[in-house]
Amino acid sequence: MNTLSAITSLQPASLPRRLEPAEAFFWFLDHVSAMNFAVIAEGCGELDDQALRAALRQAQQAHPLLRAGIAANAGQRLIWFPAPDRRMTYTVIETGPNWQTPLAEAMVQPFPLDSAPLVRAIRFNQAAGRWTVALIFHHSVGDGRSGIRLLAEILVNTAHPDRPMTEHPGYPSVHELYPAAYTLAAAREAFKARRKEELQRYGALAEFPGFNRQAPTTQPRFQTLRIEPEQLQRLTERCRIAGTTIHGAISAAQLQALHRAFGDAEPRALGLTTPADLRAYLREPLDDASPLLCATLVTGVYRIDAEGEFWALARAVSDDLKRQMQRGDGHLFFSLFPPPAEFPATAEGIAAFTRMMAMAPQVSMVSNVGRLAPLPEATPFQVEALSFALCPMTSHVLFTAVGTFNDRMTLNVNFDAARLPPERAMPIIADLEAALGRAAE
Repeated sequence: MNTLSAITSLQPASLPRRLEPAEAFFWFLDHVSAMNFAVIAEGCGELDDQALRAALRQAQQAHPLLRAGIAANAGQRLIWFPAPDRRMTYTVIETGPNWQTPLAEAMVQPFPLDSAPLVRAIRFNQAAGRWTVALIFHHSVGDGRSGIRLLAEILVNTAHPDRPMTEHPGYPSVHELYPAAYTLAAAREAFKARRKEELQRYGALAEFPGFNRQAPTTQPRFQTLRIEPEQLQRLTERCRIAGTTIHGAISAAQLQALHRAFGDAEPRALGLTTPADLRAYLREPLDDASPLLCATLVTGVYRIDAEGEFWALARAVSDDLKRQMQRGDGHLFFSLFPPPAEFPATAEGIAAFTRMMAMAPQVSMVSNVGRLAPLPEATPFQVEALSFALCPMTSHVLFTAVGTFNDRMTLNVNFDAARLPPERAMPIIADLEAALGRAAE
């Protein structure tokens, strides 16, 4: 695993403190539609339960935000507060091979205000010594990269209980590490104008048929797809030849599968949002050694038609993401809204935020944490996959979460069955999988 970044000029953020714009945004967003996410290890073999419990306790002692909660101060603004004595919950469930549905349903259970810590652990025991271990995070406390790295660290400590877990001092404020140019009012206004022009260029985004934004309940589901090492190697090489990325290829496969699901050849403007990592774009780059929300959202609009060429679309997506991140769109995303940190953490504040988010255009999402480091030490059990999952919100048709571990890629394609019925979702997911298979030929 990577060593800690050398951050010499800034001190870790101490608690209590106000939530940053991104943290507050996701706290309020969680009241619109569940924004918790799960990081997942699938494996087999001897995974000692008592050793795993001890490793979870060690992790809490080592990482500051695992000993914290979110409350409202006297002015009804959100703050982090220290909770050093509150222990992470750990649940063991005996299940069959379908652990995805009970995990998806557990994932959307809320973390109430004043609760701590904002992460819980769950283990699914299956037949023949197989198991799945997941950490469920409130999104304000972490992101996919830092969450998966923490889970890997916990598994290593489960296998080696005498191995000391490195204590992490915490991180400085991410918002304070933004390059100065992106904190100026002129930059925010220019960004808003640019996004408005780009989103209007194609007209209104197409609304997916049969997608019910107004569903009164949530039924989270996800389907797991695998790209095995040989196929992944071929896909990687095809992407290199085509001048694009794996992310571009997955995004193109999803956009084209969604377009085909409309059932006709009419060209349509479809939106794609990418949760992007800001760590490399800060004044002093951060690492992922401890849980922290260091992600942003970047949206592109693409004109999809029946005759569209797959690799051209893949290049367009990857080039667009790179261009937006380099010009600062990731830093400026939260300036599209009134400052979330200034909303009161009350029923009225939540209602105002909900009304604002009701205007969000319909998109799909692809989030790729990339290649994950192998476990650094031998274990008596085998970890076959590391991945993550997140239920799409009310304006998201699909959320595809991607990670690659030991040269094997896992895609958890998440949908809300209350808004997109399985008979609509599963053919799209099968089409996405088939498109990636063709791309790897």
